[in-house]
Amino acid sequence: MSASTFPPLLVTPPAGGFDRAAARDLVKESGLAAALHKLVRAPFGHTVLSLRALDAAIEAADLALQAGDALHAALLEDIARAGSLALPEPTRDQRMFVGAFTLTVLGDLAAPRLALIAPTPEVHGELESDGLEDLLVRPAREAVKSALALAGKYLEVQAQRQPGATSARLDEREVWAVTTLHAFVLQLAGALRRLTHAGRLRPFGVALSQRKVVVGELRYEGFSARGAEGPASDLKPVKLADIVGNQEYLQAGLKLARDVAAYDLKARRGPKQLNPVLFGLGRPGCGKTITAHAIGNYFLDFCKQRDVPARFKVIRRTDWASSYQNASAATLVKIFKEEVYGFEGVCGVYWPDIDTAFASRGSGDLRSEEKNNLGAVFGIFDGTLIPKDGKWFMICDANYMQMDEATRSRIAQNPFTVRGPTTAEDYVHLLRDVLLGDLRPFVAHGEEAGWAEVGAELVKADLSGRSVESVANNIRAYVQDFEYPDEYFRADYDRRKQLIHELSRRVDIAAVRQEIADYVRFHREAEEREAKDRFEREVETMVQQLNAGRAATARAAAAAAREIVGE
Repeated sequence: MSASTFPPLLVTPPAGGFDRAAARDLVKESGLAAALHKLVRAPFGHTVLSLRALDAAIEAADLALQAGDALHAALLEDIARAGSLALPEPTRDQRMFVGAFTLTVLGDLAAPRLALIAPTPEVHGELESDGLEDLLVRPAREAVKSALALAGKYLEVQAQRQPGATSARLDEREVWAVTTLHAFVLQLAGALRRLTHAGRLRPFGVALSQRKVVVGELRYEGFSARGAEGPASDLKPVKLADIVGNQEYLQAGLKLARDVAAYDLKARRGPKQLNPVLFGLGRPGCGKTITAHAIGNYFLDFCKQRDVPARFKVIRRTDWASSYQNASAATLVKIFKEEVYGFEGVCGVYWPDIDTAFASRGSGDLRSEEKNNLGAVFGIFDGTLIPKDGKWFMICDANYMQMDEATRSRIAQNPFTVRGPTTAEDYVHLLRDVLLGDLRPFVAHGEEAGWAEVGAELVKADLSGRSVESVANNIRAYVQDFEYPDEYFRADYDRRKQLIHELSRRVDIAAVRQEIADYVRFHREAEEREAKDRFEREVETMVQQLNAGRAATARAAAAAAREIVGE
């Protein structure tokens, strides 16, 4: 049965929640409210901060209970489709599945609300799994109540170990209490993630990803949540038609994307043995990034049309680079284990400028942090960190080959030279049709024969795609260089578009060629100045070294002369 056949699971809370009174009673019965009050007792009861923390727990419990009940009902419907008239009875694993989803929703809702009222804690572990499965098989209300009770016990235990709980200042105690409660939520989420992403409940996550599941403002893909209206990826809105040149690289990426989409999620194996890494080497501005984003969008659309759960992750330096010792490599491992391979569906990854992440081991002064980063990436590409089983693929690129041989041999197993536009036709298509396509009536309109000369000049200048975009932006700025009339601000959208069309300026083919010539001359002069400055700096350095050598020789000669005289 395809994902479109499964009815969606939509849990949309009304204004004021489903049953906040019952959720409030549940929080009270669990003992969490009493545990918080004991730590931050104020003259008139709870503090503002502790009340906001309890409100977060109540709101999360209210919606999580409804999500659990909705999933339980959907599960019974699926069981009943077998055709039996007997009352369906879920298995233990199925009850655990419902409980795990209920508590996952509880944590996904509570954590961001707690983060708004106190600092987010640094958590480096997860709760022990002993007793977790017994908790999950309980009905949703009992599971949530038990989880809240554990949160209260966690506060009591931590209060005996940490000095923040006994501070003389009430404001410090309440911040400590809320931060500690948040830490429990995150550690519980870690324990659930281990069970749902790598444990016995993983197949249920794969099955759940086949259904549209929205809880409040969260859209679930299996057990993983994102904003209901948020993007499925952080890709730019680039289409295949926007790519000019780079066709060999593009087609290789599309084929790799299709092969990964064919991965069998039930059997947990792919039909082909493939190299999951596509590496592109090219100068800055040649189109490496835009090509990777186009492949990523194609991959997501291809999978969506075939009801295959998919994700595409862009690796940015800010995602993992850390000033803390060994934290960068640990975060890299976490990204690939949890977000890439731990995802219930298939996954694509784009890692731009991958060469900047790994210093050459031949430099002789490799830091411990860099060694750990190399170890992490070697594990990814060797298949020792996550299996190279066809469930994921990665596009990575670099401007220069500044890695050592061991790194290059692993990353560049499927290398391509990315050149961008190379022919006159490529350059004309990029400038006229892609970058200035919406301005065709204003740019060299009716002068089609002149575009051949434009293409020839661009080939001769050997501009990168990014440089051509700069030329296009200059032309666009000239075309749309006008003052808005007062009528514009009173007009509707259609009239505004008409006014822009009426006020835009025309550019002939001679002006386009002049813009290219100006751009090329400016950058040639800039490069010549840079080369001259670099040459002068090198000469100055050589002179300084030569003078230092002469001075050292003179000092050595003088010392030798003194020794002779002394003898």
